[in-house]
Amino acid sequence: MSRTRQQYQKHFIEVTSIALRDGGFTTHFEIEHHAGTHIDVTHFESGQRFATDDESISAGIALAQHKVDIGYDIGTPVNQ
Repeated sequence: MSRTRQQYQKHFIEVTSIALRDGGFTTHFEIEHHAGTHIDVTHFESGQRFATDDESISAGIALAQHKVDIGYDIGTPVNQ
């Protein structure tokens, strides 16, 4: 399991790559929206399989950035 965190368009994105029991990796990510005195965190699960940990992290970053770009329901957990 590996994790990365970065800022993107006034949001913080945290991506986690998780090893699957039968091989490969999947990715989950959280988007933090800082709004005044509180922080809303929304969790997403990709539901996708990747061959390597690096591919999983890269895909998670791209998916999270896409969600920020197109908009999402802040605070509502979503399975892709």
